[in-house]
Amino acid sequence: MGREMETSRHRRIGQRWALLAVLEFVAGGVVLGGAALVYFSTDSTGMSLGIVHAILGLMAYPAGYLLSSGNARARTITVGVDAAIVAFSTSSEVILSNTSSLPSGPFADSVIGTAVAVLIAALIVYQLMRARPQLPAERPSSVK
Repeated sequence: MGREMETSRHRRIGQRWALLAVLEFVAGGVVLGGAALVYFSTDSTGMSLGIVHAILGLMAYPAGYLLSSGNARARTITVGVDAAIVAFSTSSEVILSNTSSLPSGPFADSVIGTAVAVLIAALIVYQLMRARPQLPAERPSSVK
C-alpha cells in the first residue's frame, strides 16, 4: 500500500508541474501578443514597450520547457521570468495610459491582455513559491 500511495503522490506532483508548464506557455503567448504595441503605438515609447513585451514573451517559453522537463533550476528561472512579466506588464500599462501611446480601441485590448497575463503569471509564481510538496517518510523495514 505504501508504494502505491507514493506512486500516486508522484503522479499528482508531476501533473501539477505539467499544468504549470502549460500555464507558462499560455502566459508567454499572451505577453508575446504585447508585441503588437510596435504596430499600434503612436510613438516610440509604445514601440519600445512592445519590443520588451516580445522579449519577455519569448523568455517564458524556455521557462515552461524547463518546468515540463523537471530541470532543477526551473522553479528559480520561472519565478524570475514571471515576476518580471508581472512588474513590467503592470508598469507598461501605467506608462501607456499616461503617455496616450495607443488609440482607445487597442488600449482597451492591451488592458485586457495585461490583466490576463498578470493573473496567470502571478498564479504561477504563487504556486511555485508555496511549500514544496514532500513525500511521506518511508517506514523502516523492521516496522510493518
